[in-house]
Amino acid sequence: MTPTTELKPQTISAVEYFKAKLAYEMTPYALNSLIAKKTLDLCVLDVRSAEQFAEGHLPTALNIPLADLAGKLATLPKDKTIVTYCGNITCGLAPKAALVLAEKGFRVMEMFGGIATWKEYGFPIEKKA
Repeated sequence: MTPTTELKPQTISAVEYFKAKLAYEMTPYALNSLIAKKTLDLCVLDVRSAEQFAEGHLPTALNIPLADLAGKLATLPKDKTIVTYCGNITCGLAPKAALVLAEKGFRVMEMFGGIATWKEYGFPIEKKA
């Protein structure tokens, strides 16, 4: 007998879910534009490992691996929107980090697609010196 996945009823409607999802996601195009304009009320947060960050990251990005985030919340600005990102669309680090930050009262968004999509679009990458 093959196990089946049973769909569970949701507490919000699909419309409510997708409205909320879109309100807290940012596309690589939008983020690249904001970085290029040197938007001051934005903090880009890479939650991948230090090694991955050193191999290449978004311009202006800070690196706090997800495992270290809870201990470094005091180093993050409360007066800026923090945009989290990780490796790719299937990586769960950025949404987990965004949830931690939101629970602590930070304004937060997630960049959809991660650094893989950013690179795919040919946007600039910085490497740790």
